[in-house]
Amino acid sequence: MIYLFVFLSGALAWFFSTLVTGGAATLLLPVLGLVLGAQLVPPVLTVASLIANPSRVALFSAHVDWHILRYLLPGTLIGAVSGGWAFTLLEARWLELLVGLFLVSTVLQYRFNQSARPFTMKTVWFFPLGLVVAGISGVIGAVGPVFNPFFLNHGTSKEALVATKSVNSLAMQVFKLMTYGSLGIINTRILGWGVLLGLGAVCGIFLARKHLVDMSDDRFRQLLYWFMPASGLLMLWKSAQSFFSG
Repeated sequence: MIYLFVFLSGALAWFFSTLVTGGAATLLLPVLGLVLGAQLVPPVLTVASLIANPSRVALFSAHVDWHILRYLLPGTLIGAVSGGWAFTLLEARWLELLVGLFLVSTVLQYRFNQSARPFTMKTVWFFPLGLVVAGISGVIGAVGPVFNPFFLNHGTSKEALVATKSVNSLAMQVFKLMTYGSLGIINTRILGWGVLLGLGAVCGIFLARKHLVDMSDDRFRQLLYWFMPASGLLMLWKSAQSFFSG
């Protein structure tokens, strides 16, 4: 039953995350933490994402914004290696706390859905953004929603947001996995759970594609406006659990 539970959790998390362009890992943090233990969560999510993202890239490849990726990818790759190495040294709960606070603050940034673009996002800023977000991802395993406000403020369409983030995430997961492997973190147990979760994720992505294409731009933005702070609350809850447990 536990295997079916993990598979279905992957399917549901990636179904929803495809509609709101990220957040599967954030949704799965408390679930995987209980099932596998907090230490296994980042590498398991990396394996699962490495299986899931090619299908999302294939489905939305026509919408990839390569101009953004020219700046985002280099920062992401450097950050992925740095974050994978830092995974063995840093306490994830402090980063979870900071990321959670940032995501919750998006309610104020968008003035409760009254401001379409609270700040202007220049394309060149995607390089440091990728560097920081990928670095944090290497330590805590889940920061996908952090990208969303920056893409929204750049004026990126919903399909382009999903496609561009998927290409970037795929590259990030490859480098994170290589770094985890070089540090001796990856083992057969992690690979097994990651593959099972990833197969569920692929099913969820295919089911979500039609819903995303049919969704209006206004509805899409509304979902993102409320999903970002909700993800932040989940991350703050997990961070608080870590602090109180030790």
